[in-house]
Amino acid sequence: MTEVPLEPSCHDEAIAVLERRIDALHASAHSIVDRHWTFVYSMEQKLTGWEHKSTLQVRCMQEGNSIRLDWCGIKWYGSKANGDRKSIRTHVTRPKGAYGYTLSKLKALAQDWEADMVEETESQLTKIRREASHVVKAIICIRHARSMADRV
Repeated sequence: MTEVPLEPSCHDEAIAVLERRIDALHASAHSIVDRHWTFVYSMEQKLTGWEHKSTLQVRCMQEGNSIRLDWCGIKWYGSKANGDRKSIRTHVTRPKGAYGYTLSKLKALAQDWEADMVEETESQLTKIRREASHVVKAIICIRHARSMADRV
């Protein structure tokens, strides 16, 4: 039986393609988050008073091949007039093993005027989280395969 020579670069090529997909997913997520913030800012300009301001924030970050798409609630304390007004961020937890947040949790923190946008944003981000998770797992598997090929 003839041995077929292995091309170690094929592993690197596969990883590069998957890393480009992670970058594309991050760009899509960033666009979704930007659209969400544009909506929130435009609505807040139309409404007066702190009671109508959004107390829910979404963020999108990428570090290496990891994409972080999460929500946090904001609580305000103190007086703006006295200059001692401060905010405290509370991370909204996602159910263990789930790709998406519980909508009832998010809507409990959202203003009525933003509830539909929060639901739409989270629905789109859930799909991105799911795909990104699988792509990262594929990268890890290919790296393991590459390390096995190096031992042959």
